[in-house]
Amino acid sequence: MRRPGLLIAAIVLVGLAGTVVALVSRNGDTVLVAQQQSLVPVSGVALDQLIATTSDPRPLSDHGRAVSARCTSQGTGELRNPWTCLVRYPRPPDVRYTVIVHSDRSFRGTSAYYVDGHRGGSLVVHGCCVANGTP
Repeated sequence: MRRPGLLIAAIVLVGLAGTVVALVSRNGDTVLVAQQQSLVPVSGVALDQLIATTSDPRPLSDHGRAVSARCTSQGTGELRNPWTCLVRYPRPPDVRYTVIVHSDRSFRGTSAYYVDGHRGGSLVVHGCCVANGTP
């Protein structure tokens, strides 16, 4: 190799170019940042209403729609995660879900179900999208 200085200079230039690109990209999407900073807290009433539209996921059920739902927040912040929701379906017993609301306002709730005192599996409800509101 006759000119090792050229190779080193090329590597340094590529490194500097990458650093400049990384620093410019660090500013982020200003629209996304603005939306995240102005999030309105999830409303318990809105989550109640949305969860009440889910169908009974239990095996051997008629998969009827929920009769009612009552959700309470266990957390803070805009999404107030996690939530605990007690859902009444046409067929007893009521089901208690642990619900997580995602940043796009979709939700996923999970609960265990039991058959003759033994865990029968997991129940899952999910949907979109929880309306904005005040707690």
